[in-house]
Amino acid sequence: MSEGAPLPQTRDDGSMLEELFREKFPGHRFIVASNREPYEHRWADEVGEIDVRVPAGGLTSALDPLMQALGGTWVAWGSGEADAAVVDDDDVVRVPPEDPSYRLRRVWLTHRDIHRYYLGFSNQFLWPLCHLRPDLTRIRSRYWERYRRVNRRFAEAVIEEARGGPAAVWFQDYHLALAPAFVRSRRPDLLLAHFWHIPWPPVEIFRLAPQADQLLRGLLANDLIGFHLPSFADNFLRCVQRLLDVEIDWEAHSVTTGGHTCHVGAFPISIDLKAFENAAAAPSAGEQMERLRQRYAPQGGSIGIGVDRLDYSKGLPEKFKALELLWDRYPEYRERLTFIQVAVPSRSDIEAYDDLAQKVDRQVWEINDRFGTDSWRPIHLIKQSLPSERLAVLYRLADLCIVSSLQDGMNLVAKEYVASQVDDSGVLLLSCFAGAAEQMGDAILVNPYDPEMLSQQIRDALMLPPDERERLMRLLRDSSDSIFDWIHELLNAWGSLPARRH
Repeated sequence: MSEGAPLPQTRDDGSMLEELFREKFPGHRFIVASNREPYEHRWADEVGEIDVRVPAGGLTSALDPLMQALGGTWVAWGSGEADAAVVDDDDVVRVPPEDPSYRLRRVWLTHRDIHRYYLGFSNQFLWPLCHLRPDLTRIRSRYWERYRRVNRRFAEAVIEEARGGPAAVWFQDYHLALAPAFVRSRRPDLLLAHFWHIPWPPVEIFRLAPQADQLLRGLLANDLIGFHLPSFADNFLRCVQRLLDVEIDWEAHSVTTGGHTCHVGAFPISIDLKAFENAAAAPSAGEQMERLRQRYAPQGGSIGIGVDRLDYSKGLPEKFKALELLWDRYPEYRERLTFIQVAVPSRSDIEAYDDLAQKVDRQVWEINDRFGTDSWRPIHLIKQSLPSERLAVLYRLADLCIVSSLQDGMNLVAKEYVASQVDDSGVLLLSCFAGAAEQMGDAILVNPYDPEMLSQQIRDALMLPPDERERLMRLLRDSSDSIFDWIHELLNAWGSLPARRH
């Protein structure tokens, strides 16, 4: 196969971001606050050896170079089993271990905190609410009270780390919606921003939250709130307009309350493009692809791929129903299309997730039992997280990728697949309900709620002539941006805001 054109040049190193931060925030320290930590310490064996693991996720890998360049502080939940063994008296460990350059300040959570703040309010209330599944929300006063308590604990850690001078604090995601207000009440001089990584629902959904006004006011304590899409930002402002008595400037996309102005904007996140492209184009990739093809599709034919967390927002049952219809109605694709689904277990302590995992297992077993042969399995289900280097090779191998999200803030799998298509030969089928669809209009946009149409679109994708596949993929690759571009745009917008009023 010929090698396609390289991805466009992007801002891809910490030094450029450091230069921007120093320009926009002179004299300020940089503090990131998130639920997940960038490094996790675990016991390696029974004699006390400790290993360091980098949790999966594009955010940590993108912010880590910036943190190393700036020498800031990252405040996060210490989730590793050996985390407490390596911190100092201030609950801090310097990272990365091979060349310590910034502080990781750990916040400790009890089992009750995890159950009520994380599994409870964050993931059995906010997550389903924001993904338009109010039927799956669990309203419990004890969840809310623990969410408030843990957010205050994060805020106290941020305030302690910001002692002695000005700082810019960047909060991440729905776990910490109240923390900015707690910080603002104690340190009104700090510069605060928040990125909300999941959808923001319409007001008709969000108003179901008994604590809607407190959540909104918690977020409005920021100077800047970022969302993936303009529609999410507009939904947020409409919620503020309907539920709070505050001044909104729709032209400037800002909200003023108590003399403080919060700006709201859209900053679509991306991935480390070069990391995926380089892994897919590595000298060993060809040999790896051949081994994978022999393992999953030795009979030849096309290979499809899906990579998702086992989450009800990802549309796995809908995807499998469409594939079942394809093999049923078009028997010529039996033994000619093999589908590999990476389904990463997630939040299995929550009933809705456990139910989904069982449903997916049952659905895949039934499809394989119905259509499989002694030498061919229609769907290969891989229920574990894979390193990005291995994923990149799988993406390059796959003739098509199906992203079937029912509701998604962005969906980075779509961008990972495109970045890994160094041969320009794959086809992306992308749910129109994924945020990525607004940026990736040259994908084949699909509606996962219509399995018959999705089945037909899978067939159409398989029948596309090579020159059309190459044309579409090149358009997608030419319009790609990097997660470093995302950080650059957000820092630039944040640092360019008018002086805050108190």
